Amino acid sequence: MANPSMQHTIALKQILHYLSGTRTHGITYKALPESKEFFSGYTDAAYGNVDEICLTTGYVFLAGNGAITWCSRKQISTALSSTEAEYVALSETSCEVCWLRNLYSKLGLLHGEVPTLIRGNNDRSIAMAKNPQFHKYSKHINICWHWVHKLVEEGTITIEDCHDPEQTADVLMKALPHQKHNKHVAKMGLTLA
Repeated sequence: MANPSMQHTIALKQILHYLSGTRTHGITYKALPESKEFFSGYTDAAYGNVDEICLTTGYVFLAGNGAITWCSRKQISTALSSTEAEYVALSETSCEVCWLRNLYSKLGLLHGEVPTLIRGNNDRSIAMAKNPQFHKYSKHINICWHWVHKLVEEGTITIEDCHDPEQTADVLMKALPHQKHNKHVAKMGLTLA
């Protein structure tokens, strides 16, 4: 805000153009057949640019073929590896899972111990969440992020591998080609209202 450059002006114009073109869009939810899984999510982490060391966490949770909650924000810690960044993203996403599961329980919609599925795209971070003994890649990671393993162990969440072509959280993290962007936005239930 203090010293905007031409790059900032161009970015602002692109954002305004996008918002203008999507004024008539809204999220459409569909009634789905009875399922044990009420909602599931995607999570991802992205590196900042040269100016910013902080990484970004992004996640989206879907229910009824529409997004029910999503987030894209800077991580509160600096990661030393992509594995750590993705693991922190998994941990932050797990916080949202706990909140959603509590909400669904209070609404009387969540019965039993059906785990919530989270789709991540980093093999090492998924392996660490399932088995914290993955020492080579985890010895430098702050202990506060390891609680995601406890949730996996308890059966509260399950984590599945989901690489780029199907990673819906990518749309919250970075600029995507038009076709890929539209695919992920449609998967989140965003349609013409």
